[in-house]
Amino acid sequence: MKRFTQNELFELRNYIPINALIEYRLKMPAKLSEGHFRFLCPLCGEFQTATNPKTNLARCFRCEKNFNTIDMVMTCENTSFVETINTLKAYRQKLKQGAGFNPLVSREAPK
Repeated sequence: MKRFTQNELFELRNYIPINALIEYRLKMPAKLSEGHFRFLCPLCGEFQTATNPKTNLARCFRCEKNFNTIDMVMTCENTSFVETINTLKAYRQKLKQGAGFNPLVSREAPK
């Protein structure tokens, strides 16, 4: 069984902007509505959603599900935890190198 450090998991949950992950990596239907980033919930298919850039979490208010970056990838791509972590590690590395970087939604780790 593959083990990941708490720091690795913390970085993947907190320093990959959830908006960027939803829109650019997962390519989910998304829109800006009433000043809030909304996405099509992968569970119930409704747009009664929002993200919180301060906590880097997404929520569907219809099915009452909260998503962090790990949950979102596991749900959307139907992957295991280990597969998801490896996917997010590769995506985080691309973000660090500037590929797919969107400064409006970036939450870079403190130096």
